Amino acid sequence: MKTSSFFALVIQATVVLSLHAEAPRYGVQALVNIPLGDLRSYANNNPGVGIGVQGTFDLSDGHMLRPRLDYGLYQQAHIAATKQNASYFDLGGDYLYFFADKPEGLYLTAGLAAVRWTFQYQDPSAKATDDTTKLGVAAGIGYQWDYNIGTEARWLHSSVSRSFKADSVQAAVTFRF
Repeated sequence: MKTSSFFALVIQATVVLSLHAEAPRYGVQALVNIPLGDLRSYANNNPGVGIGVQGTFDLSDGHMLRPRLDYGLYQQAHIAATKQNASYFDLGGDYLYFFADKPEGLYLTAGLAAVRWTFQYQDPSAKATDDTTKLGVAAGIGYQWDYNIGTEARWLHSSVSRSFKADSVQAAVTFRF
């Protein structure tokens, strides 16, 4: 599926479903990213940090949609005489299901995103940057502590190439207003 088709589908679904929702709420989140697999090797086991903005559309009976935009950066890795950086922007949407049938307490989440990866590599004789946009799939669990504050853990999978998987576990604190 082309990225533009994916964006069109996400936008259409968000618009149609939001017509049946309560007024949206907006929020921000802080992320800690723990790299897995190939990304872990590239980042030399260094965790990453991120920030994000989101909107939430309560569809009632414990169902919610959450469009979001996140930015993350992995700490620069020093391997011998080389330096490597990885960062990403993702634009996506999540479905949340709250077990309490209202937007509080324990919930499950699943989502899709277009992830724009940037990898930088530098050694004493060369410097290279590689950018690519790929599909990201996320699944996780969270807890909405009160009207404004929540915590969440999710797994994110994104294939940068056939031989490089950029998976991570994300821990987030969200604040909605």
